[in-house]
Amino acid sequence: MNRTQACSLRRTTLSFVPLVLILLAAGPLTAQQGIGFESSFGYQSLSGEYGDVLKGGVDAEFAVVWTRTRFRYGIGIDWASYHAEAPFEGESWSNIVSYFGVTFFPWPETRLRPFIQLRAEGRRLRPEGDHLTDEEPPEEGENTSDIRVFGMAAGAVAGVEIGMTRRSWLRLAGYLGDINTDEAELGDIDLGTVDSGRVYGFRVGLFWIP
Repeated sequence: MNRTQACSLRRTTLSFVPLVLILLAAGPLTAQQGIGFESSFGYQSLSGEYGDVLKGGVDAEFAVVWTRTRFRYGIGIDWASYHAEAPFEGESWSNIVSYFGVTFFPWPETRLRPFIQLRAEGRRLRPEGDHLTDEEPPEEGENTSDIRVFGMAAGAVAGVEIGMTRRSWLRLAGYLGDINTDEAELGDIDLGTVDSGRVYGFRVGLFWIP
């Protein structure tokens, strides 16, 4: 990093200091209890065996949650679209995750409240095209994208919520999780089988309680 880039990074970092001080000085918020909703958008990347085959992509998430004191419990669904590495650029996989999560807030009544969430996840991966199978090309009108892999895994989310009103919060978070699935046969591109990997990324979203 050269001197110009370092100065730019320093100025950007310092520009957030007044915002943080204002939020901390604005006083506590009453922690809202009951049923609420979370939604977020972000980007996921992959490593491990799946990371050798697929590139990351955008993801979207929605959850229904219930807050009680320092804990929040919720069920949600996450969708992401991954893209295949060479030689199959342009191919994509859909990734659908349903999960149950428990979130802990050490200081639930502050405007700037960090949190950590643990998840139990069920995952489904499926190629959107027909070229990752080792079957004959489909006839016109047919769809032989029949690789569907399923798995159970655990994940963790850590981040911060920033209070905007009494009932809405901005969420900034990072995510880390495992992918453990049935074996996916990718013999057509001489990769054998894949059944594990790691997913990580970041999300920006909202929490709202009616």
